[in-house]
Amino acid sequence: MPTVVGFRLGKDKTGYQLTAIATETGRVHINHGTYGGAGRTERPSMPIEPNAAHRAIASLRELHAKKIGQGYTRTLIAPSVVRVAVEEHIPTERFGQEVPAPGLVEAFLSLAPAKPAEGALEGAIREFYKAIGSPARPQHFERLARAGAPPSSLPPRVAGLLRVLAHGDVVASPAQARVGYTVSADAVRLRVGLAGEVLDHAAVVELQAALSAWLRLNPRPPKTVA
Repeated sequence: MPTVVGFRLGKDKTGYQLTAIATETGRVHINHGTYGGAGRTERPSMPIEPNAAHRAIASLRELHAKKIGQGYTRTLIAPSVVRVAVEEHIPTERFGQEVPAPGLVEAFLSLAPAKPAEGALEGAIREFYKAIGSPARPQHFERLARAGAPPSSLPPRVAGLLRVLAHGDVVASPAQARVGYTVSADAVRLRVGLAGEVLDHAAVVELQAALSAWLRLNPRPPKTVA
């Protein structure tokens, strides 16, 4: 019984939906059509070695991000991992013809949670890797996937720090300062001397707003000429 991971997204503006699943053989199967219809199943992508399953997952991530960017923002089936009873067609020849597998997609749809829950793609991917006995990628790669390419509207310094945090590094004030801060991808910590306190999300939002307001009131002072 093959193990697959996939999702279904919908675009209310056009009434179109897209289902995508990745398999442990390294193939990505895509089905698209109108809401409520059977849709059309495309030929799967050909596995790329080495690490075909990981490459298929990378393609699944890219497709998920691309479709959300194109307006497919309704989660019809949250990212899910299921074991299906339909065997995946694998060409007998090394570069044999890949064929559409609508039965595999239908099997995923019939077993995936029917209620559109808010599920995280990265969580489903970790579950998929665990199910097939393959090591998941390090956490900092997941942060990179969440961060994506910094929006062009971000100030250069903010975009740079976003990349630093996504790679798993830390942004901190000078260690010798009695009052300082440490920012990682997971937490914001303020410290006074040796003591420190981790802020929750609401506190970080309020701090960011207050600092932005302060910077508007206090622009960069002009450089003094010696």
